[in-house]
Amino acid sequence: MPRMTLRNISLLALFTLPALTLAGQPTASDYLGSKPLLLEIRYCECRATTPNGAPGDVLPEFLDESKVLRVGAVTTEHSNFVASRALSMGYEISPAEKPPGSFQLTYASEYTTRDGSLAGQGTLVLEAGQWVSLFESHHQTKAGAKHAGVAIRLVDQSSSQ
Repeated sequence: MPRMTLRNISLLALFTLPALTLAGQPTASDYLGSKPLLLEIRYCECRATTPNGAPGDVLPEFLDESKVLRVGAVTTEHSNFVASRALSMGYEISPAEKPPGSFQLTYASEYTTRDGSLAGQGTLVLEAGQWVSLFESHHQTKAGAKHAGVAIRLVDQSSSQ
């Protein structure tokens, strides 16, 4: 039988302690520090939300028809920039004070469509998984109504959203 020395007991205690540590609810800073967040940006020459609807009530048709940009490893270390052929966006994400676990997004973005371009900038508060319409346009032409929209959400990659 191996002899238990003070050194062996100390090592055993050191390896056991992390498993016994109790953790509280994760904060926004915890997410940003471990980088499990994914920024999902959707854009489409279609309606993103219903007229007079809430900015978070993104239409299922918009989700089906829109193009998507996904940016992993969201950080607060510096300003971030993402672009595709039609959409460009500079942004910063930081933990928001209220509600707990939410994030503040400051952005400036431009979306170029076949009929021109639209742009938006601002600051808003997001919760992981929540869709928010950044900006949208609607105008009538001789050919009918034209729509374009951009929506965004933060996805917690450690859970299925």
